[in-house]
Amino acid sequence: MPRSKVLVVDDHPLLRRGVMDVLALQEGLLVVGEASNGQEAIQRAKELQPDVIVMDLQMPVMDGLEATQAIAQEVPTSKIVIFTVSEKEGDLFQAIRVGARGYVLKNATAADLVRAVFHIAQGGVIISPDMASKLLKELAVKPEPIPEQEADSVLSPREAEVLRFVAAGKTNKEIASALFLSENTVKTHMRNIMDKLHVVNRIQAATHGVRPAGEPPRP
Repeated sequence: MPRSKVLVVDDHPLLRRGVMDVLALQEGLLVVGEASNGQEAIQRAKELQPDVIVMDLQMPVMDGLEATQAIAQEVPTSKIVIFTVSEKEGDLFQAIRVGARGYVLKNATAADLVRAVFHIAQGGVIISPDMASKLLKELAVKPEPIPEQEADSVLSPREAEVLRFVAAGKTNKEIASALFLSENTVKTHMRNIMDKLHVVNRIQAATHGVRPAGEPPRP
Protein backbone atom coordinates (compact mmCIF):
# COMPACT_ATOMS: atom_id res chain seq x y z
CA MET A 1 0.00 0.00 0.00
CA PRO A 2 1.45 3.43 -0.92
CA ARG A 3 2.34 5.72 1.96
CA SER A 4 0.26 8.86 2.57
CA LYS A 5 2.23 12.02 1.82
CA VAL A 6 2.22 14.64 4.59
CA LEU A 7 3.07 18.35 4.57
CA VAL A 8 3.70 20.06 7.94
CA VAL A 9 2.96 23.79 8.30
CA ASP A 10 3.95 25.76 11.42
CA ASP A 11 5.87 28.97 12.03
CA HIS A 12 7.83 27.55 14.99
CA PRO A 13 10.84 25.63 13.58
CA LEU A 14 11.38 23.44 16.65
CA LEU A 15 7.74 22.36 16.89
CA ARG A 16 7.54 21.84 13.13
CA ARG A 17 10.62 19.64 13.17
CA GLY A 18 9.26 17.67 16.12
CA VAL A 19 5.99 16.95 14.31
CA MET A 20 7.85 15.95 11.16
CA ASP A 21 10.13 13.59 13.11
CA VAL A 22 7.17 11.91 14.84
CA LEU A 23 5.26 11.40 11.60
CA ALA A 24 8.36 10.25 9.69
CA LEU A 25 8.71 7.31 12.08
CA GLN A 26 5.33 5.92 11.08
CA GLU A 27 5.00 3.18 8.50
CA GLY A 28 2.38 4.30 6.04
CA LEU A 29 3.31 7.99 6.21
CA LEU A 30 5.83 9.93 4.13
CA VAL A 31 6.70 13.49 5.19
CA VAL A 32 7.30 15.27 1.89
CA GLY A 33 7.79 18.84 2.99
CA GLU A 34 7.32 21.73 5.39
CA ALA A 35 6.23 25.37 5.36
CA SER A 36 6.46 28.21 7.87
CA ASN A 37 3.37 30.23 6.91
CA GLY A 38 0.14 29.98 4.96
CA GLN A 39 1.52 31.47 1.78
CA GLU A 40 4.34 28.92 1.67
CA ALA A 41 1.82 26.19 2.47
CA ILE A 42 -0.25 26.97 -0.61
CA GLN A 43 2.83 26.91 -2.85
CA ARG A 44 4.14 23.66 -1.33
CA ALA A 45 0.72 22.02 -1.54
CA LYS A 46 0.56 22.76 -5.26
CA GLU A 47 4.09 21.44 -5.80
CA LEU A 48 3.92 18.33 -3.61
CA GLN A 49 0.23 17.35 -3.81
CA PRO A 50 0.24 15.93 -0.24
CA ASP A 51 -2.51 13.64 0.96
CA VAL A 52 -2.63 15.30 4.39
CA ILE A 53 -1.55 18.75 5.57
CA VAL A 54 -0.94 19.41 9.29
CA MET A 55 -1.72 23.14 9.52
CA ASP A 56 -1.09 25.65 12.32
CA LEU A 57 -3.58 28.51 12.66
CA GLN A 58 -1.69 31.55 13.89
CA MET A 59 1.19 32.31 11.53
CA PRO A 60 2.77 35.40 9.96
CA VAL A 61 2.24 36.49 6.33
CA MET A 62 -0.91 34.37 5.97
CA ASP A 63 -2.74 32.48 8.72
CA GLY A 64 -3.88 28.87 8.60
CA LEU A 65 -7.55 29.64 7.97
CA GLU A 66 -6.84 31.65 4.83
CA ALA A 67 -4.38 29.03 3.61
CA THR A 68 -6.83 26.20 4.32
CA GLN A 69 -9.54 27.90 2.27
CA ALA A 70 -7.18 28.46 -0.66
CA ILE A 71 -5.82 24.90 -0.59
CA ALA A 72 -9.30 23.39 -0.30
CA GLN A 73 -10.15 25.18 -3.55
CA GLU A 74 -6.87 24.80 -5.44
CA VAL A 75 -5.65 21.40 -4.21
CA PRO A 76 -8.90 19.65 -3.26
CA THR A 77 -7.26 16.23 -2.97
CA SER A 78 -5.24 17.42 0.04
CA LYS A 79 -6.99 16.88 3.38
CA ILE A 80 -6.19 19.42 6.08
CA VAL A 81 -6.03 18.91 9.83
CA ILE A 82 -5.68 22.03 11.94
CA PHE A 83 -3.06 21.62 14.70
CA THR A 84 -3.34 24.55 17.09
CA VAL A 85 -3.35 25.88 20.65
CA SER A 86 -6.62 27.72 20.02
CA GLU A 87 -9.61 26.39 21.94
CA LYS A 88 -11.87 29.13 20.60
CA GLU A 89 -15.13 27.79 19.21
CA GLY A 90 -15.03 30.44 16.51
CA ASP A 91 -11.73 29.12 15.20
CA LEU A 92 -13.09 25.56 15.14
CA PHE A 93 -16.24 26.50 13.26
CA GLN A 94 -14.41 28.74 10.81
CA ALA A 95 -11.78 26.06 10.13
CA ILE A 96 -14.48 23.57 9.26
CA ARG A 97 -16.34 26.02 7.07
CA VAL A 98 -13.26 26.78 4.97
CA GLY A 99 -12.54 23.11 4.37
CA ALA A 100 -10.53 21.55 7.22
CA ARG A 101 -11.15 17.85 7.86
CA GLY A 102 -9.91 17.86 11.44
CA TYR A 103 -9.07 20.04 14.44
CA VAL A 104 -6.45 18.79 16.91
CA LEU A 105 -5.17 20.76 19.90
CA LYS A 106 -1.44 21.00 20.56
CA ASN A 107 -1.89 19.54 24.03
CA ALA A 108 -2.57 16.20 22.30
CA THR A 109 -0.04 13.40 22.61
CA ALA A 110 2.16 12.35 19.72
CA ALA A 111 0.07 9.18 19.43
CA ASP A 112 -3.11 11.28 19.18
CA LEU A 113 -1.67 13.33 16.32
CA VAL A 114 -0.47 10.22 14.49
CA ARG A 115 -3.93 8.63 14.81
CA ALA A 116 -5.53 11.84 13.54
CA VAL A 117 -3.30 11.96 10.46
CA PHE A 118 -3.96 8.31 9.61
CA HIS A 119 -7.70 8.76 10.20
CA ILE A 120 -7.91 11.78 7.91
CA ALA A 121 -5.70 10.14 5.27
CA GLN A 122 -8.26 7.32 5.15
CA GLY A 123 -11.10 9.76 4.54
CA GLY A 124 -12.29 10.30 8.09
CA VAL A 125 -12.77 13.47 10.09
CA ILE A 126 -11.56 14.12 13.63
CA ILE A 127 -11.88 16.77 16.33
CA SER A 128 -10.00 16.86 19.65
CA PRO A 129 -12.23 15.59 22.49
CA ASP A 130 -12.35 18.95 24.29
CA MET A 131 -13.46 20.73 21.13
CA ALA A 132 -15.83 17.93 20.11
CA SER A 133 -17.62 18.24 23.45
CA LYS A 134 -18.21 21.94 22.77
CA LEU A 135 -19.54 21.09 19.35
CA LEU A 136 -21.84 18.39 20.71
CA LYS A 137 -23.24 20.80 23.31
CA GLU A 138 -24.11 23.21 20.51
CA LEU A 139 -25.70 20.42 18.48
CA ALA A 140 -27.71 19.33 21.50
CA VAL A 141 -29.31 22.75 21.93
CA LYS A 142 -32.98 22.64 21.02
CA PRO A 143 -33.34 24.35 17.64
CA GLU A 144 -35.66 27.27 17.11
CA PRO A 145 -38.79 26.61 15.04
CA ILE A 146 -38.12 26.97 11.34
CA PRO A 147 -40.41 28.28 8.62
CA GLU A 148 -42.62 25.70 6.93
CA GLN A 149 -40.89 26.27 3.61
CA GLU A 150 -37.65 25.05 5.16
CA ALA A 151 -39.18 21.85 6.51
CA ASP A 152 -37.27 19.76 3.98
CA SER A 153 -34.06 20.69 5.85
CA VAL A 154 -35.21 19.06 9.09
CA LEU A 155 -33.30 15.93 9.97
CA SER A 156 -35.05 12.82 11.18
CA PRO A 157 -34.22 11.62 14.71
CA ARG A 158 -32.03 8.88 13.27
CA GLU A 159 -30.22 11.34 10.98
CA ALA A 160 -29.61 13.67 13.94
CA GLU A 161 -28.21 10.74 15.89
CA VAL A 162 -25.86 9.83 13.05
CA LEU A 163 -24.78 13.47 12.80
CA ARG A 164 -23.77 13.57 16.47
CA PHE A 165 -21.53 10.56 15.93
CA VAL A 166 -19.99 12.30 12.91
CA ALA A 167 -19.29 15.37 15.04
CA ALA A 168 -17.36 13.11 17.43
CA GLY A 169 -15.17 11.95 14.55
CA LYS A 170 -16.63 8.46 14.19
CA THR A 171 -16.30 6.56 10.92
CA ASN A 172 -19.26 5.00 9.10
CA LYS A 173 -18.18 1.59 10.38
CA GLU A 174 -18.05 2.79 13.99
CA ILE A 175 -21.43 4.50 13.68
CA ALA A 176 -22.95 1.38 12.16
CA SER A 177 -21.66 -0.72 15.06
CA ALA A 178 -22.90 1.72 17.71
CA LEU A 179 -26.38 2.03 16.20
CA PHE A 180 -26.71 -1.61 15.08
CA LEU A 181 -27.06 -0.58 11.45
CA SER A 182 -25.37 -1.73 8.28
CA GLU A 183 -22.57 0.47 6.94
CA ASN A 184 -24.59 1.01 3.75
CA THR A 185 -27.51 2.32 5.81
CA VAL A 186 -25.21 4.80 7.54
CA LYS A 187 -23.90 5.94 4.14
CA THR A 188 -27.49 6.48 2.99
CA HIS A 189 -28.22 8.56 6.10
CA MET A 190 -25.10 10.64 5.43
CA ARG A 191 -26.14 11.32 1.83
CA ASN A 192 -29.57 12.42 3.04
CA ILE A 193 -28.06 14.63 5.75
CA MET A 194 -25.70 16.37 3.33
CA ASP A 195 -28.49 16.85 0.78
CA LYS A 196 -30.80 18.39 3.40
CA LEU A 197 -28.10 20.66 4.84
CA HIS A 198 -26.68 21.57 1.43
CA VAL A 199 -23.09 20.74 2.43
CA VAL A 200 -20.37 18.84 0.62
CA ASN A 201 -18.65 16.82 3.35
CA ARG A 202 -19.19 15.17 6.71
CA ILE A 203 -17.53 17.70 8.94
CA GLN A 204 -19.35 20.63 7.35
CA ALA A 205 -22.56 18.72 8.01
CA ALA A 206 -21.67 18.38 11.69
CA THR A 207 -21.12 22.12 12.10
CA HIS A 208 -23.89 23.35 9.79
CA GLY A 209 -26.04 25.90 11.54
CA VAL A 210 -23.81 25.87 14.62
CA ARG A 211 -22.18 29.15 15.60
CA PRO A 212 -20.42 30.40 18.72
CA ALA A 213 -22.00 33.03 20.95
CA GLY A 214 -21.74 36.49 19.50
CA GLU A 215 -21.42 35.37 15.89
CA PRO A 216 -24.31 36.60 13.72
CA PRO A 217 -26.42 34.04 11.87
CA ARG A 218 -25.30 33.21 8.35
CA PRO A 219 -27.58 34.45 5.56
